[in-house]
Amino acid sequence: MELYYTPNSPYARISRVAARMSGLVDQITEIEAKTRDVNTSYFEIAPLARVPMLQDGETRLADTRDICAYFDQKAGRKQWFPDETVETTYMRHIAFGFLDGVAVWLRENARPVGQSSEPVLAYETFRAGQVLTWLEVQWTAPATVDFTALTIACTLDIAIDRGMDVDWSANAPTILNWVQRFAHEPDMQSTRPLPN
Repeated sequence: MELYYTPNSPYARISRVAARMSGLVDQITEIEAKTRDVNTSYFEIAPLARVPMLQDGETRLADTRDICAYFDQKAGRKQWFPDETVETTYMRHIAFGFLDGVAVWLRENARPVGQSSEPVLAYETFRAGQVLTWLEVQWTAPATVDFTALTIACTLDIAIDRGMDVDWSANAPTILNWVQRFAHEPDMQSTRPLPN
């Protein structure tokens, strides 16, 4: 299998950590993709030139959720997507929406000085705080990390690293403590984003 990624994509990081935790990393070649470049040859592999993208023979998957579900299939277990209820499916939706909002903030924050939109940055910071406040009450980290937990961990880790955190310890102390512990796991450490 070939897994295309960029070092700072939280979407790709989820799939990279999942590959390691699924015991599949030895069957995968990780390839750093060139994205956001009109001249990149990556368009020949992935028409959207987005990451992650997994190729396994003729099989191509280009969505983080689909890739992790495929890892469950390859590993013969249901770690990332155990038997779900309506409630756990909704929780997964909230976690992935949290990631989407943080990703907007990350892209906006990475713009050259004077080109980023302060209203967008402020709104996404506010929304992230609202989501964390909700998750603190509604979500409990599972004994075995699943897709929702991994999404929350990778999202919070890069958000805090890039300076998005205002005072989330007041919103979600339990979640922050869990993420800080989980961030020290070898599979998280080996996939850390590049320094800002």
